[in-house]
Amino acid sequence: MNVWNKVFYALIAVLCVVFTYFATGEYQKTKKNTADLEAQVAKIAQLQDEIAALKIALDGDPMKAAETWDELGLRVQLDRVDAMFRGDVFFNCAPLEALTFEVDKDPISQDSILGAKISFTVPETYGLGAFADAGADAFRQGSVAYVFDSGFTVVADDETLDETAEVAAVEPRYLGAFKFVGSAATQANLESVGLLTEEELTAIQESQRSGRSWIVCVDRLPMNAAAPDVAALIEADPTTFADLSEEVKTYFQTATPKAHISELFPEVCAPSQFVDYQSVLAAQQATRDAENLLKARRTLALNDLTYVLVDQLVMIGAEVDEATQALYTAEDFEAAIARQLVPSYEERRATLDAELAKMETYRDLAKSKLEEAQARVAECQAAVDATLAENVRLAAEIAQAQIALAENAKQKSENGEATTAFALSGI
Repeated sequence: MNVWNKVFYALIAVLCVVFTYFATGEYQKTKKNTADLEAQVAKIAQLQDEIAALKIALDGDPMKAAETWDELGLRVQLDRVDAMFRGDVFFNCAPLEALTFEVDKDPISQDSILGAKISFTVPETYGLGAFADAGADAFRQGSVAYVFDSGFTVVADDETLDETAEVAAVEPRYLGAFKFVGSAATQANLESVGLLTEEELTAIQESQRSGRSWIVCVDRLPMNAAAPDVAALIEADPTTFADLSEEVKTYFQTATPKAHISELFPEVCAPSQFVDYQSVLAAQQATRDAENLLKARRTLALNDLTYVLVDQLVMIGAEVDEATQALYTAEDFEAAIARQLVPSYEERRATLDAELAKMETYRDLAKSKLEEAQARVAECQAAVDATLAENVRLAAEIAQAQIALAENAKQKSENGEATTAFALSGI
């Protein structure tokens, strides 16, 4: 074998060893990275499971309706406890007045948009300090209150409300959301939030005049689930309870289920599954805002169509049937007439009809003149024809006379007589 072949084979062997070394290192590195990646994926999956479990612990299971206190979630439980601490439900509120006022004007129709101003008194058994910003008897300015007609008559003693109250002629109902604008002693003054329909304004005024009491929920709505067992909560976590202030301890130790509608009026509030009325109301208000926006858009589109319809009717100028007149108002029609810049089709047709009648008069006059001229031409033609006939007759007579004279002249010439013109005439 040639020495150079041996050298070549040796170099190939060295290269194979080097390649094998690097390939083995790359394989080990890839294997390690794959193992690390799998470990990271498993850790991420574990963290995601922990996050999902934490969300359920905080907010409750979204796939299941909460039926017990433990199933509500920590945030909801905290809101419930906070709502109890703030004491934001006021029963047996006596309505004093319900007045309307102009909130704004409709940008399209310029009609007044009305709101409601209401006032009521809070029973003296309730303390207003939790809502005060300028003293113990002043509601916090701007706080939102949800007002309900309880369906029960106002009683003097709140302690015997559930024993002496009688059901009124109407069912309990929601009257609207209001904000506090002032207070005096136990009287609170509020103004409506958002837009109210005429039916809602009428319902508020009717409820105020009826003598039925109002239930006022400040800042949030209560939930229809029964109140938690405060004693059991204290017993479950005595350490946390021991760290609370004396005021908070006293509140929780004296808390009663009276602050819950379902237990205050069990005959009208049947037990049901847990419902967060605040979330339900927020969703309904969002839906109502969307529907109001859709209504405003459709009203604007309807006004545009009415504008075009009235303009077209004015441009046509014809009689309009009653069904079409019901689509617009007299003011719309008068405004369209004021905008009119050119005559309507009916006006132009009436003008053309008048001009056509005048032209027909001219045509009839010209026709009569033409017939008169044609009659005169016919008379002239008859006279010409008669004259021509008479001329022919005279020409014939003249020709006959000339022939006779010629014959006479010929005879006299043959007889040797004089042939002068006078002699030929035979005179």
